[in-house]
Amino acid sequence: MNLRKKVAVVFGSAAAATVIAGAAAFACTNLATLNLSSAAGKAGDTVTVTGSSFNVNAKDVAASFPVILHWNGVDGAALAQVQPDKAGNISATFTVPDGQPGYYVIVATQRDAKGADVYGTPARASYQILGPNGQSVVTPAASTAGAVGSESSSSGIIALTVGLGALGLALFGAGFIAFVRQARRAPAAATVRK
Repeated sequence: MNLRKKVAVVFGSAAAATVIAGAAAFACTNLATLNLSSAAGKAGDTVTVTGSSFNVNAKDVAASFPVILHWNGVDGAALAQVQPDKAGNISATFTVPDGQPGYYVIVATQRDAKGADVYGTPARASYQILGPNGQSVVTPAASTAGAVGSESSSSGIIALTVGLGALGLALFGAGFIAFVRQARRAPAAATVRK
């Protein structure tokens, strides 16, 4: 094997190892999560929120940035503020605010001293305020008139994503084949010149 091929193999191997290591590191990161004791109820109900994987100051847990629970958005009304424990877990309770029946989101933010979101946050969980008789006033998606249109729209997006992925793989394969052919021609051209 000539020097050029050895360099190409080493470079290719290093690039592949870097991509694999980066993908593994990204896949192993923890994102903050929230769990509600109840996913539905009425205004005035008390809900317990637990969460995990929040940022903790390893040297001083008390110096960790607080987690703030917001109603219906990152800038919504603050429901509770809690300090994560040494494992990054939280537990807090809040009272469901007044609101029209429907779905709302509980957002847990954790911001650093500069006001930027800490990695892995915000975390979210949905909550449904029920109607006056305790019933859901939101109709299921399958029974709404627009459900057929939204299903075909979702199917179209999935088909487009799969098609673009296949096109990307085909282009990658064509580029790789061109690279291999070029690498094979270079030694042959060098021997012809001698």
